[in-house]
Amino acid sequence: MDALQVLPPALRAEWFTFAGLGFLSTDALEVGRAWRRLEALADAREDAQALASLETEELEKEHVRLFLAPQGAPLPPWQSAQGPGARLMGESHHSALGWFRRYGIEPARPNEPADHVGLLLSFYGHLLTIQAEDAEEFRAQHLSWVPAFCQELKRHTSLPFYRWLAGLTISLLQGGDAAGGV
Repeated sequence: MDALQVLPPALRAEWFTFAGLGFLSTDALEVGRAWRRLEALADAREDAQALASLETEELEKEHVRLFLAPQGAPLPPWQSAQGPGARLMGESHHSALGWFRRYGIEPARPNEPADHVGLLLSFYGHLLTIQAEDAEEFRAQHLSWVPAFCQELKRHTSLPFYRWLAGLTISLLQGGDAAGGV
């Protein structure tokens, strides 16, 4: 995955969008289709192994257990749910929503927290795609918590896909600015 750090900005943008989808979707077929568009860019042995046996049912179960379990999910996927004074739909939600709207994007559902890790990664991929001058400002405001979140995801998941996704996301975020530098 270290090769991701030196990809041209447009390809890095696609990887961020894929990572966002990985955190948002529980449909193994949808993730698989998105993966096939990118698989030529990755280390096929490690990545294909994590994705080859991915099934929607196990993805759904692990997604709920990790991120949504009513009895206490170990990894709430929202920026506003991280750290002291965590409050869902808090300041980071409103900030992310402001960013989305500035670029003409409205949430699919009005009650959905805008600071979901998948939405934030996908939006950052969008900013890289359009070469937005303020992409790194968004990254600093909304993605600095994601590497620690991904380290915890590696610890808590039993699904190879989520371990792989966490490593992919960390590698992407270590890739530096939108120009692909370190």
